[in-house]
Amino acid sequence: MKVGLRFAVTSLLLVAFAVGCTCMQKSWGTGALAGAGVGAIAGGIATTAASNNSGAFNVGNDNEDKAVAIASGAVSGALLGALIGHCLWDREVVVAQAPPPPPPPPPPPPPPVAKKIVLRGVNFDFNKANIRPDAAGILGEAATILKDNPSVQVSVEGHTDAIGSDQYNLKLSLRRATAVKQYLVKDGVPDTRLSVRGFGKTQPVASNDTADGRAQNRRVELKIVE
Repeated sequence: MKVGLRFAVTSLLLVAFAVGCTCMQKSWGTGALAGAGVGAIAGGIATTAASNNSGAFNVGNDNEDKAVAIASGAVSGALLGALIGHCLWDREVVVAQAPPPPPPPPPPPPPPVAKKIVLRGVNFDFNKANIRPDAAGILGEAATILKDNPSVQVSVEGHTDAIGSDQYNLKLSLRRATAVKQYLVKDGVPDTRLSVRGFGKTQPVASNDTADGRAQNRRVELKIVE
């Protein structure tokens, strides 16, 4: 009698273990709980019925053995019912993940760096306004730069040393500026982009007390008009 009982309990446990292995999931919910309750009741009733009929599970009138058998049946039924209920009704809840945020926009490109245009000036002999041979190459370079930058306007500004009267030097400085402008126009720079000014001896860049200083002051400068 007890051997049959142990065999029945062991069989139920093995079945429950097999079902549990095939239905293993991550979450246990109301389906498992309901199945456990129903299985416990069914297991107890089934074991009671078996104990009242002939067969391997007949435990006769031994109340203690009968109670053990009923309890074992209830436990086995609860376990089996929980596994079946879990497999049939419980489902893993999958929470939809929010899409990742879009990547930040790339930083704006740095503003273009304005190209600095440097135009070299030229020097003149004493009391002269003609273009010297060494100045021709400098003015040719200036003409090329201006033609490559058609929006640039230039002020052509003439200067003298301190020898002579203010009025004479003012006219001489204007003649020097005009000579440079004519050279650039002849080299392809539009006349409308060039303006001329004469400053005489009012803006020296070196001392007029030396020959070298006076030579530096006899000049024409090319200035970009902003």
